[in-house]
Amino acid sequence: MADFLKPRYTRTKQIFVRRIIQSPLVLLILFGLSSDEAVKAISDWRADFTRQPISQAAWLLVKGEKEAEGFNKESYHYSLSKAQRSRTFNNGATTTTDKEANYLIKLECNSLPSAESVDVVRYLPEKPNTFTSIDDDGNANEFCLLSSRERAEFLSALSKAHPSHQPDLIPVSVAPKNLSPTSLYPTLGVDTTLPQFRQDQRQRGSSPSPPPSSPPSPVRPAQDEYPVWYFFYGTLTSANILSRVIGVSSGEKENAIQYKRARVRRGRLSILGGKYLALVDADGRSTVGGWAYQVKNQNEEDSLRVYETRRYEVVRCNIEFIDGNGNGGSVHGLTFRLA
Repeated sequence: MADFLKPRYTRTKQIFVRRIIQSPLVLLILFGLSSDEAVKAISDWRADFTRQPISQAAWLLVKGEKEAEGFNKESYHYSLSKAQRSRTFNNGATTTTDKEANYLIKLECNSLPSAESVDVVRYLPEKPNTFTSIDDDGNANEFCLLSSRERAEFLSALSKAHPSHQPDLIPVSVAPKNLSPTSLYPTLGVDTTLPQFRQDQRQRGSSPSPPPSSPPSPVRPAQDEYPVWYFFYGTLTSANILSRVIGVSSGEKENAIQYKRARVRRGRLSILGGKYLALVDADGRSTVGGWAYQVKNQNEEDSLRVYETRRYEVVRCNIEFIDGNGNGGSVHGLTFRLA
């Protein structure tokens, strides 16, 4: 290279390097990834709707220190998510057993086929439990939720056809939903073993005793009842977060995400891990304000259960809508209670 070009080349290279170092993709390489692996990792990470957001306030607390180490907000968020997932699933931070474990696999439905691509959909269960989420760039991503048994069957079938292909399976914990068809169990703030909360006692108190041969009245909401109202009190009260979790694009968000101001009784809020709101049982005098959203189908509900994780459980509650006069009727609905 000519000597007179060296200073200009050096300055250009320094500027280029500074710009590249600020890129999340190169920062991911610092985690031991190649360039191709970094591109895929950050794409998958941005599409992972189960990750919790990091607030601007939290980032500002460590910004100076982390920028000196080469991080920006996104790469720092990635490092936290990676560390949290490692602690959760490798160090036994949850009580989920292998049989109870669940896994997400991202379906590359919109990607162009290549010599290395594998149509993993062919090896999924006959009726795969799929749902859509929106990534940080506004792109729709389809996932399939697999049980531990389905994962084993999927990997067995895939390995026979494509021995060298290693799919990315994200271990997740899912908020359990086990609604009794014959009792109020589980209900926010209600001990369903007490006589006054048993279904037969409630029926006797509200109407004449039915004939012995009459079947008990169904308890609502039922396990597979849709649409169903959910009461939200934390991050899901943000339309941006809710739309990302359930797969609603920004153009559809205004019409698809419709909240109603609401409250529930027999609950109170506590703080989980010093930063997340958690709903716990309380007596009948306690109320919690929030917002209600009508979940349209099981796909939306499954996305919400994956997002909330096994730290919470789905329970029944009575949702009271609040209009301008402080009243607006009520409905039997569901919410997420700290497990």
